[in-house]
Amino acid sequence: MSALEHYMYVLECGDGSLYTGYAVDVEARLFAHRAGRGAKYTRSHAPVRLAAQARFFSKARAMSAEALFKRLPRDRKDALLAQAMGEPFEEVLRRELPGFGSDTAEEFVCRSLAGGIDAGYRDFMARLMPTVDPVRVVGVRTPVLRAIARELARRPDAPSYLRALPHRLFEEMQVHAFAIGLERDYDAALALYDRFLPHVDNWATCDQLPVKVLAKDPGRTLQRVGEWLASGDCYTVRFGIGVLMRLYLDERFERRFLDEAAAARLPGAPERPDPESPAYYVDMMRAWYFAEALARQEAAALPYLLARGEGALLDEWTRRKAIQKAIESRRIAPELKARLRQAR
Repeated sequence: MSALEHYMYVLECGDGSLYTGYAVDVEARLFAHRAGRGAKYTRSHAPVRLAAQARFFSKARAMSAEALFKRLPRDRKDALLAQAMGEPFEEVLRRELPGFGSDTAEEFVCRSLAGGIDAGYRDFMARLMPTVDPVRVVGVRTPVLRAIARELARRPDAPSYLRALPHRLFEEMQVHAFAIGLERDYDAALALYDRFLPHVDNWATCDQLPVKVLAKDPGRTLQRVGEWLASGDCYTVRFGIGVLMRLYLDERFERRFLDEAAAARLPGAPERPDPESPAYYVDMMRAWYFAEALARQEAAALPYLLARGEGALLDEWTRRKAIQKAIESRRIAPELKARLRQAR
């Protein structure tokens, strides 16, 4: 049993009637039916045996198969079950069940994820994201996720996937993020960002959300950055700071952006945010921003890392974290690192 196992199953009851249901663990569900805990119908029509089961990769797809199969007349159900004696039941249903047809976009994504699972990588990623329930992480590496997103974007039903938020799995959200990055139309991309950002619940999805299309209209994007920074939502604020860092630290840089990043704190943020609190993920991004700004706009950024006390331009926790990141960077000169160490 895994997060990508969803089953539609058919039981034959003691009187010859059929019962159809959904489960993530068919053996456990069959045991419950036989113990009288499965369903009212099977309790009164015992004993039961498993006639067939069809494996799908999303709950919606399995439950759709269940609903459509239940509508069939008995002779048609028997014909499909007979075919399942010689091939997987899910293939029979995909081919023969009226109204079912080929995979949905969601089923395609989940089926593709199932083919790229790396258990070791899953455990590694789950440890890095304390805000995500480990059950939601299946362990698929980023290059595979990007490839799935490219395939998804070529499907005619891709918009249905991009409307279906939030997705249950971390990797489904990652595929969605990478699919947004494939949108070339600026206005269409903005609509996708607006729909997606409120559902982001971890730093990895936030930071891997592509921003290249936003460079097509820097002026409008800056307006949106202001809105994102003022949203009060942890990962929307973090994304806004990330856009400033990725698109506005070179030829588009203005000193005022440093002040905007310095002020981009969540309301009521503590002086020392806990690693599981929303404020932590905003302040860590702010620290990353200033360390990056020091590497690319040293003269403008340096005062934010050096000033302390009454003249401080950053809260002390973020200032120290930014210094730490800058000292760890290979792009900061040794002389400047020594000066930063003295300023801690």
